[in-house]
Amino acid sequence: MQVLTFTSLYPNAVDPRHGIFVKSRMDHFDQIDGTSRRVIAPVQYAPLLGLNPRSRFHRYNQVPPSEHQGGVPVYHPRYMTIPGTNIINSAQAMTSAARKIIGQQNIDFDLVDGHYLYPDGVAAFQLAKAHGKPLILTARGSDVNFWMEQDGPKKDILAAIDYAAKVICVSHALKDRLIDHGVAEDKLTVIMNGVDRTQFNADSKITNDHILTVGNLVPLKGHRFILQALKNLPGEKLVIIGAGELEGELKNLARQLNISEQVSFLPNIPHRELPDWYRAAKCTVLMSSMEGMPNVVLESLACGTPVVATNVGGIPEVITEDNGILLPTRDADALTVALKDAL
Repeated sequence: MQVLTFTSLYPNAVDPRHGIFVKSRMDHFDQIDGTSRRVIAPVQYAPLLGLNPRSRFHRYNQVPPSEHQGGVPVYHPRYMTIPGTNIINSAQAMTSAARKIIGQQNIDFDLVDGHYLYPDGVAAFQLAKAHGKPLILTARGSDVNFWMEQDGPKKDILAAIDYAAKVICVSHALKDRLIDHGVAEDKLTVIMNGVDRTQFNADSKITNDHILTVGNLVPLKGHRFILQALKNLPGEKLVIIGAGELEGELKNLARQLNISEQVSFLPNIPHRELPDWYRAAKCTVLMSSMEGMPNVVLESLACGTPVVATNVGGIPEVITEDNGILLPTRDADALTVALKDAL
């Protein structure tokens, strides 16, 4: 069976951690005898913004057109976008970019494996339908929690789901949300994200040293609540691993709260280095406003480190009284209480 994995969430030479949860799952699929796989992972470009070295689009421009990862060919066709507008239909743009690669590389496939329902999954549907091939989709979080609440994307997502042979959900919460949107239950199956236990384990648990949070520095991750709670925990150290648009704002908040000496901001680090940070942590904190099944939680627990997190998405499916604390509300006061209990 020749499988075409289609998603914008896939690692590349410039950002080897991007969408690594998709690659991790499919790396295990690749071990099945008689299967082969190619990946089309489209990359956005914005002509003028790409000229600005500070723009994320400049970074996107550095992604190679193609590469091999563990023997799997990975293609990164470009598709145009204009941020903040709906002028360009992203799903159609992704589909067009993929069709060019399929034609140029003479890619043959028996099945399309699409990850993230919108716009990726809709584009995967258009490819599968055009080639008369079956489709498997995976719902991963904000594709259901956000995009299914928008009328236009919802219509397109439901059409893709209707065509798909099966839709994998990474949590029961996502499955329930799709059922609420009218998707037949027998169309859906739950497969959680996996964790590589050869790397993420508690075999070498080391001295507890810090509170840890891992995630992009964006509003939905709620880092400001963690900094505000740290103000109430003198003597505790916080390590923030991640990068994003709020970096300057969060560093400024730490200065305003007079806790800069307690906080270490680290950029995105290689995935293989994360286990040591989890193992050294007293606990891991995740203050997201929405989630599917966050790898941060699974990886931390696999390393023997408890988790304090918001009660959203699939998080309550894995956090129990034995391994962590679910917050009653998403604010600094609730987090302060929970962290004192955890510590």
